[in-house]
Amino acid sequence: MCAYSLGECANSLVMNGIFNFSMLFYTKALGLNPKWTGLIISLAVFVEAVTEPIMGHISDNTRSSWGRRHPYMLAGGLLMAFCSYLFWTVPAFCRGSQMTIFFYLVFVNLLVRTSLTMFFIPYLALGFEMCGDYHGRSRLQGIRQIFNMAANFAGPAMAWVFFFGGKDNLQATTMEANYRHMGGTFAIATAVFAILVVILTFHWREDTRNSPQSPRNAWLREFLIEMKEILNDPNPRWVFAFIFILTAGMVLVGSLQMFIYDDFMRFSSWQKSIAHGSTMIGMALGALLSIRLTPSFDKKGAVIIGGSVSIAGNMILAALFLTGFMEPGASLNLGGSNVPIALILFVVFHSSYWLGCGIMLPVSTAMLADASDAHRLQTGKAKCGGYSSVYSLTMRLAMSFGVILSGWCLSCIGYKAPMDARAATQTHQVLWSLGFVAFFISAIICLVSLLAIRFYPIARWPKAQG
Repeated sequence: MCAYSLGECANSLVMNGIFNFSMLFYTKALGLNPKWTGLIISLAVFVEAVTEPIMGHISDNTRSSWGRRHPYMLAGGLLMAFCSYLFWTVPAFCRGSQMTIFFYLVFVNLLVRTSLTMFFIPYLALGFEMCGDYHGRSRLQGIRQIFNMAANFAGPAMAWVFFFGGKDNLQATTMEANYRHMGGTFAIATAVFAILVVILTFHWREDTRNSPQSPRNAWLREFLIEMKEILNDPNPRWVFAFIFILTAGMVLVGSLQMFIYDDFMRFSSWQKSIAHGSTMIGMALGALLSIRLTPSFDKKGAVIIGGSVSIAGNMILAALFLTGFMEPGASLNLGGSNVPIALILFVVFHSSYWLGCGIMLPVSTAMLADASDAHRLQTGKAKCGGYSSVYSLTMRLAMSFGVILSGWCLSCIGYKAPMDARAATQTHQVLWSLGFVAFFISAIICLVSLLAIRFYPIARWPKAQG
């Protein structure tokens, strides 16, 4: 399980690096309008969502001595590392105007998402195949989520200290070179993790050269039939609805929290690392708790508990900071030392939101694996790649929507992209609206997602029946 989860480190560095810093990079360093920024990222994510079911079908039907998953994991992982570096680098010949920068970023985003699809869909399907028991799936997905957060903490969280330490009262997030250095470091680490997971899980491969193969002219027909079967399957339907709503809310929070750190709370670089790192610790603890909660409350109950924690965390933040009860820079003098009480309260309840997400995400992935296994038992056909790709498609569509929503929210509240590092101050009304969306609206979105998961039909067998 740990060897398999190393692959999640590669996925985490690319995805969370983009997830956490792309809005800042495009608006503060490149000066793009937030609406254009949201459009760039969401367009690439939408294309990724459309191509992922195709990748799942291709992987399921691949015939090779390396099996169905590992060839794509290796090629896609290395390509993903290279393209992720290009993401943070805009060459001189593309800097003639805002539109040339826009089209370059669209092109690079499409490259990154294509390579990510090539790696992630076979990787996720391999996890579905490796673990065949009800609670074992939850453990595997929980451990995978812990590795995701470990890489997220060592990479994007610590990036505030290693790459964005401000000097001379300048906001380091406005300096393009900082993103380029971060991107190069993450790209090298991504390539290493991609190679490691291929090597360490290679014994799980299945030689598929002699497996039955459909005629080439039937490929499209079989793909469409497979997608229809999955979408018509009632078992995963509410998981898809749940994960779409939840992911859209998480993207909204994740995109805006960087602006919260920078503009609303006005944290220093080390405080940003503490605040950001606490989200990874929260999600990792949530993933650990999910392993313990599912045997006691089953998967649906564990998800509802996680959602309740997330909602409570953000609602308390709204009550503290939007009402004026707590000022962002508030501190207490204890024994002659100033204790940043606002930072402590923010970290505790902000990490609580992500702790709840850390419970919900791996459990919902395990729910999808259960639905895939139920389909196999009913039909005799193993379609792990297809189910994992539709699950990932749902997440990507939600991410695309969430990014557009984030850019739209920034634009609607009047957030202005700074022209230089010294012009990065927003009005009080803009900052209050930023907190309202990040804290209160995100809690409402999480509540709606819980209404969807209540209808999920698969549950643990009673002990008396085995």
